[in-house]
Amino acid sequence: MAVLRIGCSVLPSVLDRDQPLRLLQWENIDAHLQLYEPLLGYAGVPPRTAGTPESLGLEPLVAASWIRSDNGRTYTFELNRGIRSASGNELTAEDVCWAWERSIGVGSIGAWIARNLALYSAEQACEHIRPAGRYTVRFDLPRPTTILPHLLTVIVPTIFDSAEARAHATADDPWALRWLRTNSAGFGPYTVERCTETSFVLRANPNYRRGPLPFDQVEYVAIPDAEARLDALRSGEVDVATDLDTSAGRYGDVEVRSVPTTWQTKLGLNVTTHPLTELRLRQAIAAAIPYDRIVADGYLGNARTMDSCLNRTVWGFAPVGDLIRHDPAMATRLVAELGELPPIEFYYHDELPQLARTAAIITESLESAGIPINPVLIDGAEHSMRRIARDMPMYLESDGPITIDGRYALGHDVNPPLDGVFDFTGYHSDAIDERLTAGLGELDDDRVRRLLAEVQQIAVRDLPWVPLAEQMFVFGTRPRVDGYRWYPLSRLRLRDLRERP
Repeated sequence: MAVLRIGCSVLPSVLDRDQPLRLLQWENIDAHLQLYEPLLGYAGVPPRTAGTPESLGLEPLVAASWIRSDNGRTYTFELNRGIRSASGNELTAEDVCWAWERSIGVGSIGAWIARNLALYSAEQACEHIRPAGRYTVRFDLPRPTTILPHLLTVIVPTIFDSAEARAHATADDPWALRWLRTNSAGFGPYTVERCTETSFVLRANPNYRRGPLPFDQVEYVAIPDAEARLDALRSGEVDVATDLDTSAGRYGDVEVRSVPTTWQTKLGLNVTTHPLTELRLRQAIAAAIPYDRIVADGYLGNARTMDSCLNRTVWGFAPVGDLIRHDPAMATRLVAELGELPPIEFYYHDELPQLARTAAIITESLESAGIPINPVLIDGAEHSMRRIARDMPMYLESDGPITIDGRYALGHDVNPPLDGVFDFTGYHSDAIDERLTAGLGELDDDRVRRLLAEVQQIAVRDLPWVPLAEQMFVFGTRPRVDGYRWYPLSRLRLRDLRERP
């Protein structure tokens, strides 16, 4: 039996992406990617072309094809036939429709995604997303839009084997939330063999439509320390190690790669908290930060400086010409204009070593500019809860969109109800809302790009947070593992990996 061992920081623990517990933990997203597949996706490219325009094109995945009506309100998807789950059930249009009804009904990530389509309830999902045959799904949307195909690459709403999922539903748990937290009911390449606090193991889906898979079993091994993960990779204890904290290159017979992501590191500034209500102070903070040093020393070169509040890999990215760069003289001048400032509490967590190093650089730089800072180290769970409660005047964060459409990415950061980074800082802009709303209903790509460029200009001008760096995904493989392909949501797709001949 061929077994693949993956070294990761923590074991996956919540496999249903509509459940908010540990929502953004990378390992949970990684596991979900192996269990479920969306209607549409990306072709995947070799690492050398990661992030290039040709690497961002949509293609059918679970769907075989799709067409859009001229008015942009009706989309019809033909499904691939013969797709079966590990339980042996064939995927049909009913599974896709149930996925949307469930996701909106749960009221988490999928509900926010559906709002981009002007769908606000499970009842609306049933009305506007219907089978048009056993293998045909029709979306009749309340308003015209071109964002739907991009949203369908997202891992939520999850296309479950609805027959299997419903078998585990109860009267008090109609969406089988308890069972799906640690079990799988998908049509993807792998299924869950074991998910406990101390062990996470996948086994190949024997019915996978693009099988057979090179690995019969995949075992995740929790190694919290990044240096220890690299050591385990070099010794052969694991075959792959993710989220390494080292430069790309060869380490003996091990290869470490660093590829672009949609994620970024940012400095949140609560615009409702004195003295951060003052725009000049936010500008001084932005001018005091040495961005090149954060890339070189904070991320060991595994990041890129930013030219906007969107990453370059996100569709609609537009460089902002007057983005504040590192300018200590400007920072010092603005601080002098403001007079005496009270200390500002600066919160960060160290679940990623890069964040601890970056926090130290920020603290040193702001103090050098005369901005009094009180750094506070807290654990990741508390950091997440306090951010939601808007209980941190200044905080360091690492996150990003799970689809590459700028309307999704900027809407995620600006608009309720999910509360993205802008809302976590108490910031709101009617001008941004106006442009994003117009963008969602616009069918001309050039006009959408112009609207998104204006949104980025406004956001960078108002500075509810400071864009620090575009993060890279850093992972290593042993010689026996080949076949890695890059996707915009740049994590490992185990279906691509194979044993080197």
